[in-house]
Amino acid sequence: MKPMTEYETDVMKVKAALGGAADGTGGKFLPDETAAEIIEMVYERSTLRQALTMMPMNRDTIKVPKLTSSVSFYGHTAGEVEAGTGGTESVHGTDDITLSMKTLIANIPIGNRVVAYGVEGLMTVLRTDIASRLAFNEEEMFLNGDIVTTTGYADNINGLYHAGNNPKGVSLTVNTYLTQFAGLRKQAGVSLDCGGDAFAAADIRSAISLLGLHASNRDELMLMVPRNVEATMLGWAELQTVDKYGPAATILRGEIGKVYGIRVVATSALPQSTLGATGVNPGDATGTLSAAVLLNTKSPIIGNPSNSARRFSVGFIDEPKADRFVLIPRQDLAFNVRYTEAVCLLFNIL
Repeated sequence: MKPMTEYETDVMKVKAALGGAADGTGGKFLPDETAAEIIEMVYERSTLRQALTMMPMNRDTIKVPKLTSSVSFYGHTAGEVEAGTGGTESVHGTDDITLSMKTLIANIPIGNRVVAYGVEGLMTVLRTDIASRLAFNEEEMFLNGDIVTTTGYADNINGLYHAGNNPKGVSLTVNTYLTQFAGLRKQAGVSLDCGGDAFAAADIRSAISLLGLHASNRDELMLMVPRNVEATMLGWAELQTVDKYGPAATILRGEIGKVYGIRVVATSALPQSTLGATGVNPGDATGTLSAAVLLNTKSPIIGNPSNSARRFSVGFIDEPKADRFVLIPRQDLAFNVRYTEAVCLLFNIL
């Protein structure tokens, strides 16, 4: 067999480091340990992955039970005990939600020339970029997802995609990952109109009231805000910054502090200064307002495949005629909200 040239060896190094050497036009996949490394990077970069309930899934679709009503307790007197009278019967009301797997996939052509002249740095850059982009897209899906595609996508809460005018909008071919699930903004069971004013501590108090029983345990609550609202809150006296938590505290990625015992997390995934007064993104991106989300973290569920190959993998296809190979990262995941009334959308924020 003819020995490989130095250039061919470099190409194989990149392929082996990212996903295993490719044979002909058939793609081999990431070894488990490399997949685990990228998954770990994604989780480290994702606040919602760290905070929400994770559910392993060994099927494409599963039903997750939820309660619609609780049992009732009644007083039981001594006379009723003596007479052998039982307590009034009551039963749980139950329903379910559906978790269905969706696939995210990328198609990344990489020139062999680039590999030949930058092999050592390229391995790290590609791996880091895949993990960072995947984590950000996941967070956008969980927050801004909307399965509505009517009126040419104009009815989607993200608006219709327009290059230059609404790059965060959706269309048949652009940002399609945002149409896979209904996210937290879409599924929020309660909402608070902040009146077109700057965000204030009173808005958080009102949102807590709207959550009702779901706000009983403040440790389960999380407020997610866009960057412009973060800048406002950093000047609040009510904000307990993370440096005041103490050495044993657990701090989520993006966490800026606590207000009334509620974690506050800033994220670039929430739209800032682009929404209309109703909390949706106009197709022409003429909006100037923002939105935030207060949620009980026990309600949303992220589904992860039990099969590691479907959890995350990368395949390769060699294209020698084009002097390149194609990198194909792929991930399956599911998302839904068990109790929509445990999610409050705060909109119309200046």
